[in-house]
Amino acid sequence: MLKEHSTLAKVFVAVIDTLILVFSFWTAYEWQNMAGQVGPMVNYFRLLYFSVPTVLITFIFLKVYGPIRFDSILQIIFKTFLALFIAGILSSAALYLTHSSYFSRLLFGYYFIIASILVTAEKIALKFLQNYLRAKGYNQRDVLVIGAGQKLERLLDTIKRRPEWGLHVKAILPLSSKDPYLEMRSVLEDDVIDEVLVAFSRHPSPGQDIGRILGLAEEFGKIIKVFINLDEELKFSRIDFCYMGDMPALAFYSKTLDPDLMFMKRAVDIAGALVGLVITAFLFPFIAIAIKIDSPGPVFFSQVRVGLNGRRFKLYKFRTMCVDAEHRKKELLKANEQQGPIFKMTRDPRVTKVGGFLRVSSLDELPQFWNVLKGDMSLVGTRPPTPDEVHQYKAWHYRRISIRPGITGLWQVSGRNNIKKFDDIVTLDLKYISSWSMWLDCKILLKTIALLINPEASGAR
Repeated sequence: MLKEHSTLAKVFVAVIDTLILVFSFWTAYEWQNMAGQVGPMVNYFRLLYFSVPTVLITFIFLKVYGPIRFDSILQIIFKTFLALFIAGILSSAALYLTHSSYFSRLLFGYYFIIASILVTAEKIALKFLQNYLRAKGYNQRDVLVIGAGQKLERLLDTIKRRPEWGLHVKAILPLSSKDPYLEMRSVLEDDVIDEVLVAFSRHPSPGQDIGRILGLAEEFGKIIKVFINLDEELKFSRIDFCYMGDMPALAFYSKTLDPDLMFMKRAVDIAGALVGLVITAFLFPFIAIAIKIDSPGPVFFSQVRVGLNGRRFKLYKFRTMCVDAEHRKKELLKANEQQGPIFKMTRDPRVTKVGGFLRVSSLDELPQFWNVLKGDMSLVGTRPPTPDEVHQYKAWHYRRISIRPGITGLWQVSGRNNIKKFDDIVTLDLKYISSWSMWLDCKILLKTIALLINPEASGAR
């Protein structure tokens, strides 16, 4: 991606964001102080120490400080709110884990609400300022557009509909012209051209030498952007540019590979796993005693599952079945209520009395926070299958294990007991993979919490 803003400009905006956060903190404190609900301000400075760096780092990772020329207002609002939401979760987790003695949840909530409104308003104002300056002729780019077919038409139509981008088309050269290279040289020699945009359809006509066009633009020292036709060939893969050593390549992928977003997801997983393990440790004595009294056998149940790209790992749960459950499974296969390589019974005779309660309340899954902390699983993902299930997969099913499996996921919050076909489960998993975002993870986590509070709400349990 081309760098459109200098580092100094980004630092300037980051300083403004910091001042807004400090002002938001002061405003939230004064509101609470007038109600007599807080102590001295110095007791709450730790909130600033954690939140300000977290917000700024999150903004960097989610590219809030990146170029916004081609972003819409809605995209800017979404990206800013998402970054603040994640920063709020991480800051809250940090305060909790450090056992902050002075911590007002109401102050924390007011602080992030005010900060979200003011910071988002600042980003919108910057976007409107850029649009205004471009309307006045500042920061315009004069472009030469070369191409053919629907790709060219789509590009020109998009530029026309988005004047706020500040792209001024100086000339359009169709590849079907008699000598596009001679015309291109003439334009580059006689006109002011900042960028050359090349757009062509799936099958260029004979004689159209794209390499020669790119070489000519390079000779003139122009920025070149090529709108390739690969999006017409692929169904759901995304495309990115990368290097292997000194060899340039295009990467095609159907899942998010952004290292910053993956870092954020992993950070949330670790924070959530630590909180989950604290809850597990607190409940462990009660659950362990109940399991031991109800039926003989170990407290924990472990099973080999298939994770990221086929990696195998041991998944841990509190035991909910009799010790010979795996041996009795063959006898129950005819009673399977699912269609496809997955086994499920509403009234499984292998489930113990305590196990039934643990399953309904999802307490049996608490040990999986250890799998999340280890990196075998994520808080949100696809259901981890067994090796036997994977052996029965069709080719398109394998994409569901191209990411880390999760404790919860889209299937679990979509009324999983009502979904009987395995293909429908996979469709939900693939929908999650294709549309993944941190916001989607947050929504699934919130829906999961709602289902834990009220398991009958959607028939998911």
